[in-house]
Formats: sequence, C-alpha cells, structure tokens
Amino acid sequence: MPASRFLHHNSFTAPKLACLALAALAGFHSASLTAAEKTPNIVLIFMDDMGYADPSPFGGDPQLTPHLAELAARGRRFTDFYVAQAVCSASRTALLTGCYNVRVGIQGALGPQSRIGINPDETTLAEICRQKNYATACFGKWHLGHHLPFLPLQHGFDQYFGLPYSNDMWPFHPEVRQLPMEERLKRWPHLPLIENNTIINPAVSAADQTELTRLCTEKATAFIDRCGNQPFFLYLPHSMVHVPLFAGSSFQNRSGKGLFADVLMEIDWSVGRIVETLRKNNIEDNTLIIFT
Repeated sequence: MPASRFLHHNSFTAPKLACLALAALAGFHSASLTAAEKTPNIVLIFMDDMGYADPSPFGGDPQLTPHLAELAARGRRFTDFYVAQAVCSASRTALLTGCYNVRVGIQGALGPQSRIGINPDETTLAEICRQKNYATACFGKWHLGHHLPFLPLQHGFDQYFGLPYSNDMWPFHPEVRQLPMEERLKRWPHLPLIENNTIINPAVSAADQTELTRLCTEKATAFIDRCGNQPFFLYLPHSMVHVPLFAGSSFQNRSGKGLFADVLMEIDWSVGRIVETLRKNNIEDNTLIIFT
C-alpha cells in the first residue's frame, strides 16, 4: 500500500498552528490496518507561523514548493480544523499530549524566563510510540520548557537537537534592539542550541540561524537511516518560518522573490530530502507523513 500522507493547513487569519492529535491517531489507525502486521513509521513535520496560501497545495507559488505539491497530489489535503490555541507552546502541548493546553497548565509562549514546562505526568505521542518499540526523535523548536526536566529526552524522545523556544527570543528582539547589549540581556538572554540534554552553543548567532533548517534535516535523515527495520516516530518542528527569517547559503536569493520565498523553498527542500531518504530505505510505503 502507498504511504498515507496528510497536509493540513488553516487560514492565515485563523490560528496559525494546528493540533493534530486526533488526525495523527486517525491516520495511525488507518495505516496500521492497511499495513497488516507492519507497524507504520510516523513523520510529523510541524510548521511555525506558515500562512494558509504559502505552500502551493493551498494556492501558493508552485515553483517554491514542488515537494509539498507532490505530497498533496499523492495523499490527502485537509483545509478546515481547529487548534487548541494560536500560540507556540500552547499548540505544541495540545499536539503532543492530545489535551487542551489550558487543562495541562501551558498558556501562550514560554520564554527564557519561564520556570514551567510540560508536566512529567502527561503522556506524549513519543511515549505512546515507545510502548510499541518505536525509536523517537525531535529535531527543531521544542518550546515546552527549556529547563532539564522539561526537555524532549525526559518526555519520550531518544534524541533531540534544536532551539528550546522561538528563534526571536534573543538579544536581537525588535523590542530591545535599540538598547545596549547589557540591557538587552536582562530581558532576552542569549539563545541556546541544545543537543539531547546539553547546550552545545550558548549564544546562537544570525549565521548559526541560517544553518538550522539544513542541520535539522540532516539530523532527521541520519535518524531514518539508523533506524533500519525498527519503526520510528520523527517529530520535525522547524524554527522557520517564524521571524526572524533565515535561509541557508544554498537558498539565499535563490527564489528571486525575496527572503520569505527563499525560506519557503528550503523548507520544501527539507520535505523532499525526508521523502527521498524514506525511498532510499524502501520504507516510504510504510510511513505516515503529516505536514502541518
């Protein structure tokens, strides 16, 4: 059977992030039935602040997102649904736990001064997958608490690489850019890059941000390669297209239509690399891909 694919999008004027807990479970159930004894892999690609008509399956420029167009053509496209809350941390809480964010105590967007995060008593999609002997990984923006008890490895993921919160939560935030650096840091400290439970870069720069999409994609494809015959849950919550926008060196000025289009092209390239890796490993037909 061909792989099941879902593309979910909502209106730019409506909530920007989608809770896929029910959709993911419905897709998992369907894939399990059609794959008979095989346990399907799950790839969940979660976008940040992408508008409804940005990718071509929803009206965007077809030259910018050909790989997303292919997913839509071969899979299913959903156009109308609800999100628990139209903010980063709250929506991710609902996505990964299947609970309304208010019921589990996460509101809005947690910042570097926040002391709370996802509660250890909550069960995440990754923890559910582990019960079925899945390998699990998260590469990208977490935003469910940046202190050690709240990081992905403590909530069902075997591997993690990425930013603990939004990429604009740093000393170059527009609200403080006019202040001396000493004053900026009181409000927005340096942005860390984390691998597993370790900060590997305590002060992410603009140059570092240009590499985020590429690095997360490379981590994701390497994870797929390593899994072999073991089923896996890959959660890929990109930092882009949240502002500030950064495109990798191979995509800067590539679209001829501005920085946002360049960033969108790189995201589409990332989707293509994921699909290509699944095909190379002969597991595309047993993988559920969800892009939202």
